[in-house]
Amino acid sequence: MSNSTKASATSQIETRIRVATDAVVQQIAATDDDIAGAVVGRNTNVHLVINSSFLYRDKQSVKTIQSPRRLVARLAASGKRVRSDDLSIVDDLTIRGHYKALFQQGAFTLTPLASAISQELASVGDLLFILIGTVKGLRPHTETVKGTAVKELRLVPSQSGAEVQQTEPGIYGIRKLLPLEELLARISQDLDQHGGTSAEDRRAIAEAYDTMLDAAITDVVVPTGKVLNPTDTILGQIVAALRNQSSDYRTAVTALRNASDDKQVINEVLRIAYNFSTDVLPLISLFRSVCDLKPLMFWSTVKEQWALYRAFASLPWAALGRKESVEEYQSIVSQARSYAFHHVLPFDSTVEVDLTDLDVRAQTIRLFVPFGQKQGRGVHLKDQKLADVLAEFSRAKQRPVSTIFWNANLNVMQEACHLAQQVLETLVLVHESRQP
Repeated sequence: MSNSTKASATSQIETRIRVATDAVVQQIAATDDDIAGAVVGRNTNVHLVINSSFLYRDKQSVKTIQSPRRLVARLAASGKRVRSDDLSIVDDLTIRGHYKALFQQGAFTLTPLASAISQELASVGDLLFILIGTVKGLRPHTETVKGTAVKELRLVPSQSGAEVQQTEPGIYGIRKLLPLEELLARISQDLDQHGGTSAEDRRAIAEAYDTMLDAAITDVVVPTGKVLNPTDTILGQIVAALRNQSSDYRTAVTALRNASDDKQVINEVLRIAYNFSTDVLPLISLFRSVCDLKPLMFWSTVKEQWALYRAFASLPWAALGRKESVEEYQSIVSQARSYAFHHVLPFDSTVEVDLTDLDVRAQTIRLFVPFGQKQGRGVHLKDQKLADVLAEFSRAKQRPVSTIFWNANLNVMQEACHLAQQVLETLVLVHESRQP
């Protein structure tokens, strides 16, 4: 890769950081009167330190330590608006909030942005580029079948023709992974003229296929040169999936606005929201850790990081009685989904039955059982076994979530998608800037 290409990539990284930071500065100043008042119409030297992480950090999901390298914007007035006039990096300046205005030059040293970018590029390492590895597809694999009609299952992604076909007597080639029932149906149909498949054969095929599913591997190649097709990378495919999910959710939420009592519509909203919370939130935690370890990634995506934080902050936390965190968000969605999908019996609260007029005589009370032994202790009723069976009934927790939450959740999903896209683009630029 030529020096001009590397220089261009480095220049694009710097431009991306400057533009993104300026956008965040303008948003902060638009809502913080103290900052705007200190800059607009005054000949002062004000700096704004931007923290290196915005979302609430739960130790269970974020194992890394927040980066001490923070963006510092020198503020200037543009009419009645505040903008970033210059950008630097400060190390080891502790701030507690998302940002902090510095009205006087303190005892801290600023590193020019260009120098800080060079430092980070020199130390970024290669492991990070796994995320932009090109997905090549499933690796061929063969599994022996301990049956009579079928001897081998072969996973052959390059196979032409039918998805499942007999390539040799007793040997079946499979082009892609299918549901077991579909695989068995196709093999049975193929063998119908030879007597079909016995129950033993079907069990043997199922066992071999289950082993094949566990052993299936998708090959990924980490780029050594220019990334020609970012959409074919691991993160590129994740971004595409996020876009599809966000689009489906938008459709479902729109339908919910028009039919808020439609169970099918509600369940579709819950299904997509739950899938997002279980699959994408770990990805967001990954991004946070990457930014902790490689602060250049945070600087380059600071606009999207801020937008995602604002989207989370805009959820009705106070109305839900929860704290503003990714983990609480996941709990809200999970409980709402569990109540909708696992709530069949018609009881929304705990049921208490008055037994004062019934004959449920206590027969014994057992005391001083061995320490740690719970079974057998306490009061024993005349019909204790039936009481134990009745006590096994439980219900899903009822945590009502309003349409307001589900509407606001669309913005969370969209901003998560935008962040993933910017991380992808930044990784491609960082990779280009480091090529020999």
